Amino acid sequence: MGEIKEEYGRLARLPPDADRAAKQRRGYDFERLLNALFLVERLDPRTSFKPDGEQIDGSIHLDGRIYLVEAKWHAEPLPASTLYQFKGKVDGKLAGTIGLFISMSGYAEQAVDALVLGKALNIVLFDRRDMDAAINRRSGFANILKLKLRKAAEEGVIYFPTEGELVTAEKSQVVEIDDLPFDQASGGAPRPRPTEVPATDLLIVCEGETDRVVLATLAERILRDEGSSRSIKIVVAMGKVTIPSVANAVHSSLRPQTRMLIVLDGDNDVARTTELLQKGLQFADWISIVPNPSIEVWLDVDPSASRKRSAQSRIETARQVAERLDISALRAKDEQFAKFYGAILGA
Repeated sequence: MGEIKEEYGRLARLPPDADRAAKQRRGYDFERLLNALFLVERLDPRTSFKPDGEQIDGSIHLDGRIYLVEAKWHAEPLPASTLYQFKGKVDGKLAGTIGLFISMSGYAEQAVDALVLGKALNIVLFDRRDMDAAINRRSGFANILKLKLRKAAEEGVIYFPTEGELVTAEKSQVVEIDDLPFDQASGGAPRPRPTEVPATDLLIVCEGETDRVVLATLAERILRDEGSSRSIKIVVAMGKVTIPSVANAVHSSLRPQTRMLIVLDGDNDVARTTELLQKGLQFADWISIVPNPSIEVWLDVDPSASRKRSAQSRIETARQVAERLDISALRAKDEQFAKFYGAILGA
């Protein structure tokens, strides 16, 4: 497993400005790394094959079922069209076949929503944080897959985050959403816990990665300014329509004292947005924040202009603006932000 972790780190260090050939080689190397990982975890992998002329990256076998695997390591989040193409391959196989899609660059805004609306669910999505957990933090790919499959079966969630961001006044760190107490790759031995994770006072569910960065930055500033010892965990649902399902799935693992805050864009229809939550959430103790039309109103930036930049550029810009934001002024003029401020402090 040490060699796999070392190779994974090498691939992750490829600079963003690397040439096209280098990025293409990383894609091929990533497929080989996955095959090695699956072998270690005794998932009986098959490498790339072409049934009826269509390319499939590979497959694995777990608990009597075959899973088709597609893996991509691109520079930008993948659009819904790429997911549709893979879903078409899965649809054409034996009834009950499930596809596993691994995107190291994540998924475009609304891509997950587009995939689940009115369609049969037969794909489970992984992203970089899932792979980081499987390889770097020794959670094991099979353990993460089992967790995702359970959440998909119980809640209809095709993307369930295995990790979130824990925010305190002192620092932020990556933490697990659910307990994954055993490392299959080490023969069932308890997985080591490198740090003690404090109890979470508030769990935030948001739409996408940019929202996560903005909320984490603002929450840390609020906690620090107020000298609060509260801890906030943030998870991403990868879409607006999927938020209720992800919130329901996460809620089952919350401690009794943890409250849930859901932040989603109003999209100029706050009433329908609120109705989405009221109809979809299966528990009562939740708070919602609905910046309208989007969370960019807090940053005073034009969302249409920001979408022309790369995803990484958008996220970094959002982080910088959130770090400079006049929180007192925004709290005074924006009712939804004032509500967010109070929720962070437990008011």
